[in-house]
Amino acid sequence: MFRKQAEKTDRTKHAVSSGRPGTGSSRGNKNDLKGLAAKLKPYSHVLIWATITFVVIFAIFLISLVPPQVELKAGEVSPIDVKATKEVVDEAATEELRAERVAGVSEVYDSNPRVLDETRALFQELALKIKSLAATEDLSTQDIVRELRPFVSDSVSDTDIIGVVATSPVIVEGCINRAQEVVEDILSRGLKSENLEKGKEEAVAKIVIDGSIPDQVARVIAGFIDKNLEANLILNKEETDKKIRQALASVESVKIRRDEFIVRKGEVVTENHIVILEKLGIMGTRVRFSQISGAFLIALLFCGFTGVYLVSYYTHMLTPKNTALLASVVMLSILALKALAGVSGFLAPVSFGVMLSATLIDRRFGAFFGAGLALAVGVMTGFEVKYVALALTSGIASALAVRKVWNRSQLFRAGLVVTAVAGVTYACLGLTGAMAMDDVSVWREVFFVLANGPLSAVLAVGSLPIFESVFGLLTPIRLIELSNPEHPLLHRLLLEAPGTYHHSIMVGNLAEAAAWAIGADSLLARVGAYYHDIGKIKRPYLFVENQVFDMGNPHDKMSPSLSSTAIKAHVKDGVELAEEHEVPKAILNFISEHHGTTLAMYFYLKASENAAARDDRPPEEWSFRYEGPRPGSKETAIVMLADSVEAATRSISKPTPARIESVVRKIIHDRLFDHQLDRSDLTLRELDTIAETFIQVLAGLFHTRIQYPKAKGRNGADKPNTNDGAGEANGG
Repeated sequence: MFRKQAEKTDRTKHAVSSGRPGTGSSRGNKNDLKGLAAKLKPYSHVLIWATITFVVIFAIFLISLVPPQVELKAGEVSPIDVKATKEVVDEAATEELRAERVAGVSEVYDSNPRVLDETRALFQELALKIKSLAATEDLSTQDIVRELRPFVSDSVSDTDIIGVVATSPVIVEGCINRAQEVVEDILSRGLKSENLEKGKEEAVAKIVIDGSIPDQVARVIAGFIDKNLEANLILNKEETDKKIRQALASVESVKIRRDEFIVRKGEVVTENHIVILEKLGIMGTRVRFSQISGAFLIALLFCGFTGVYLVSYYTHMLTPKNTALLASVVMLSILALKALAGVSGFLAPVSFGVMLSATLIDRRFGAFFGAGLALAVGVMTGFEVKYVALALTSGIASALAVRKVWNRSQLFRAGLVVTAVAGVTYACLGLTGAMAMDDVSVWREVFFVLANGPLSAVLAVGSLPIFESVFGLLTPIRLIELSNPEHPLLHRLLLEAPGTYHHSIMVGNLAEAAAWAIGADSLLARVGAYYHDIGKIKRPYLFVENQVFDMGNPHDKMSPSLSSTAIKAHVKDGVELAEEHEVPKAILNFISEHHGTTLAMYFYLKASENAAARDDRPPEEWSFRYEGPRPGSKETAIVMLADSVEAATRSISKPTPARIESVVRKIIHDRLFDHQLDRSDLTLRELDTIAETFIQVLAGLFHTRIQYPKAKGRNGADKPNTNDGAGEANGG
């Protein structure tokens, strides 16, 4: 009973739910859409930039596929030169060539031996009939005419027929034999149906002019030939059609090549010109669906391949800033291709896009991007092999030539490599017959080929500062520029805080060596170290390294709390100075993070001693800590450690390798257990490598020097030793 009641309840629920169709499914669809939207939200910037890039590339490809329009009419004189924008078949010229080939095909005829046999039989029958009638007596003329009329044409008169029978049988037989020879000669040479009348005329003419044949006999034989001679050559239509098909198959379409003149200025426009122009899409203003769909699909392939490659190998780069950078590089490269490919396909700067992407992003992406740009060159040049091949080899060459770019001249050297490779490629295309080398424009093409590499390098060098400024990028070139001592901030640091400047140089040496040892960015670490203490410019006298000679220490007259606040302020001051001079964000991180949230230990201990002496409550530790943040990268963490190590080892009275190692490892240990390195991703193995590198560099820095004996003067007094500084040169 309970089972039946439960089943009834289930059926009722099912009936209720089925009574509102779509309600559950619509809610499910909405939830699915919300879930999808939530998943895509973090990548909204990628979708936006991908859409913008696709639209731009699609528009450029469509413009490339739709040729410029002209308005011409048949019969008028063309006011302009019109060239083919792509390769097209000239149908009229092709049909004319096909007609010539068909006309040149000889017809196939089969010889019919039956005709010759039947003709011989008729001659013999005629001869026998005439001989029989001549031997028969009591024949009327009507009987003679009746017997011979079937052998001759109606043009032969009865008188001539009767006269033949009256002629000597021997003469008649000889005449018939002669006529038979003439006919057999004609048939042996072959007689076509269209030449039958000519054959009859030829045979009759030979018989008529033959003096041995009487006139009336000649006229009867002529009538006989006219009625009975047939063509013995029969047209073999099947074989003839086969030969025609073979001839047509051998005919290649007459093609108008890209950039070939269709109609010249001052030339009368013909109907054929109009047909070709319409086929090229040059006539009229209508954009064809095939052009739109073709541009769409090629743009989809280009963007699709690039997008999949980035998602597969560069997912970490798909941040909002990097996505905008990638999209900008792609769009600028395509725009440059379009602008210069319009002058010549050999001038398309594929290497510019590769150099730009390899320098700003990665060499591997640059090589892949070069292949995509070669496809774009194909779209813009009608997919001519010579342009695509040159674009592909130039792109690969530039990707291989551009390593880590330390200065802008390296891009020009890469441009020269591209020039050499492009020249070899052009020569190969000519030698293999892919293009004509005897054309009058070959020198113009060679100039464009050789100019492609340097032009690409100029474009890349000119574009790099724009990208560095807009996106705040730190390329090796930009870092080298920032490390120049003539930079306003470094120059001020040298003049206003020389001790800090020297300290920063030493920290840079330590940081660069350590970063190189663990595979981090050594150049970034060095340049970041140069700027990490830039804030000390504002109050250099507060820092001991800048307190020279008999200058008093201002901190002796300040409370520990005030001293700590003043010392910690150099971080904030440094950030403000760097922002004023538009120093990149990556360098700003070194300024703000090089102390992390460490404790200003000296002033904290001094404040603790003062509080203990006054029986006051000990100071709050947090008030003596830097505001941070803690280092967020390996490079900033290395500079933090190098900064502390350089300052600490400088205070060692008698530095030895053991003492140096003890100080280095203690500092790294303290920073590690103070949680200053938690965000830096440094491993314990890397920290050990950093320590070893610091020890090695510092051991070379604090090497011992040879003490030279003082020289004696003539009077026995000590003479100043001018070689005191030569210890280093002598291995001291």
